[in-house]
Amino acid sequence: MNDLDIALEYLHKVVEHSDITARFDDPFINIFTRMKTQAVADGKEKEAKMIWCYEHILQIHQSYLKAFFELKNGQYYQAWCTLERVEIELNSLARHFTQENDDEYMLDFIGRHTEQFQKVFPYKLFISPAFLQFEKKCSICGKLISIRNPCGHLKGEIYHGEECLHEVTKAEFLELSVVSNPVQKYSVLFMSDPDTKKEVDHYDYSLVKYVISGLNKPFDAWDVQLTRIRQPHSLFAHISKDDKCPCESGKIYKNCCMKASGVLRPHIKILFHVPPPDGLPEIIYPNYKKQINKP
Repeated sequence: MNDLDIALEYLHKVVEHSDITARFDDPFINIFTRMKTQAVADGKEKEAKMIWCYEHILQIHQSYLKAFFELKNGQYYQAWCTLERVEIELNSLARHFTQENDDEYMLDFIGRHTEQFQKVFPYKLFISPAFLQFEKKCSICGKLISIRNPCGHLKGEIYHGEECLHEVTKAEFLELSVVSNPVQKYSVLFMSDPDTKKEVDHYDYSLVKYVISGLNKPFDAWDVQLTRIRQPHSLFAHISKDDKCPCESGKIYKNCCMKASGVLRPHIKILFHVPPPDGLPEIIYPNYKKQINKP
């Protein structure tokens, strides 16, 4: 059995036992790197590209496990950033690798559950910077590139076992925008303490805490359904009929949901495929009504 066979056998074991294994300094990353370097030296570009894919799969598993344990430890913003890293790594891998068997490497599972975790976070607004790029170079050959002077390497393709990136070397900052659907999700808006001027995490992580408390292992499956249901008017007795409707339509309450059987509000339904710990309650709070279904 050669090194690649040994590494692939280990990779399958990682996938099989990821729910109980969390190794973020995995020695097989170094083995993959060594094999990739040798393949490049031997002129075996296809083999080097495939090893890059396997190396990336291992990194994706490590990142997903890291995010899970960060959530368990209440490190919510750190977990958010790690999940964004998982999303980026999956997108980078997708154009180069197709699973032969049904989710052999659990990539579909990780992608679906990464998106679901992102949905239950309270972050809605992000900072998006805009830059005017004057100069960028290819990460493969180091040449400066432009529309009129391409270097011949395609951005995102794999060369010599590495992904081609365009590195911006000169740029001018233009502006900051507040957006709800950013290209990258790291730049979350946080408040600051008026006295100390330090950043304050003011977000309500109730829904995230609820989901992670219902999961025993990283690869316990769960689903989230985002819908809208009518909630009893009694929950909104403090709102005047002449105030804006609590459904957030912008209309006056008496001209909107007050005419209906209840107020139309966001509804989140969490389905745990593996029974969660006993005593996990259903939670109801102003913005969402949360339910748990056990199979």
